[in-house]
Amino acid sequence: MTRQLTRALAAGALAAAATVPALASDLTGKSVDVQLIFPTTADLRADRTVTVGAGPEITCAGGGAGPDVCTGFIVGSAFDLGADSITLDITSGHSSWNVYDFNGYAFTGLSSGGAWSGYALSTNFDGLDASRITFTPDSVAVNMQGIQADAGDYFTITLSPSAVPEPADAALLLAGLGALAGIARRKRA
Repeated sequence: MTRQLTRALAAGALAAAATVPALASDLTGKSVDVQLIFPTTADLRADRTVTVGAGPEITCAGGGAGPDVCTGFIVGSAFDLGADSITLDITSGHSSWNVYDFNGYAFTGLSSGGAWSGYALSTNFDGLDASRITFTPDSVAVNMQGIQADAGDYFTITLSPSAVPEPADAALLLAGLGALAGIARRKRA
């Protein structure tokens, strides 16, 4: 019985140690799809896959020109994805999003960066609030329907990681399992 307990404790410690790094949530270096969607959620107008790194992943010059998700931006803007955040900055001009059922952006593939349990919204866009955000652990959609934009306007969505054990907690768990295995070994001898 003691040998079985020792083996079970060792297997549990190895399993716990193997899962701790996999639980960390970080989009850096991961691929995320940025999608322009209107006039309904069923109408994908443009899609660009970006790799999350330093600085903005997508910069739109404005003037209504530009590839994929920049199409239709008559103001300068930038999409910047971070380790746990999504930001849209209006860098120049004045504009608005048309009043369609849905007129905005979706960010998908977020689960490749970890397990996300929620988000926090920070913005100075008048009228943009949590009721316009659709969240899943793999995606965030932002409905900008009818929103007015001026230079300096922004939104930042900060993703909340799922419960992850702190490194000290994981170390304590492993030390405890090791101590139990040692006690079982001594009882066997």
